[in-house]
Amino acid sequence: STSSGRTGEQTSSAQGRTMKRRLMLGSMALATLPGIASTLQPKAFLTVSGRIGRINNKTTNTYDFTESDFLKLNQSSITTGTSWTPTSVFVGPLLLDVMQAAGVTSGKLVLKTLDDYSAPIPWDDLVRYGVILAHSQDGQRLNNKRWGPLWTIYPRDQNPAALRGPIAESRFIWQVDRIEAGG
Repeated sequence: STSSGRTGEQTSSAQGRTMKRRLMLGSMALATLPGIASTLQPKAFLTVSGRIGRINNKTTNTYDFTESDFLKLNQSSITTGTSWTPTSVFVGPLLLDVMQAAGVTSGKLVLKTLDDYSAPIPWDDLVRYGVILAHSQDGQRLNNKRWGPLWTIYPRDQNPAALRGPIAESRFIWQVDRIEAGG
């Protein structure tokens, strides 16, 4: 018997339970690390993937814009109507500027949405029409229930012949949260 009054078998059993408790607590602590890490790194407002020249998220090999980063880009406005809205003032950065911030300088873009819809936009449209990635309409921030977080807006009223019809309208993509840059 040991000095604590326990037999060797009882001491060994108590040490085993203590070790199991420590391992369980350690595992629980480690399990919370991803949660802690995600609170330290702001959530991506917009993610650009594919053939990009800049990567700021090495885990996913993407360029992630936080909302704050996105709003710091030069802002442009387009006053136009859409098939879904009356004439409105839409505000956001030029899609060309967004792509250049991610190191994309050419190629087809596929814009993806919160509900996994996707549609292509040719690079030439960015240059020809000055397409913006709008975050606001008439001074109101777009949100997930109202066209947001981001909506590709073309100057439709200024180019009615070219920007009406099913193909052009398919490029007015709302709820954008991801862009894949291709070749």
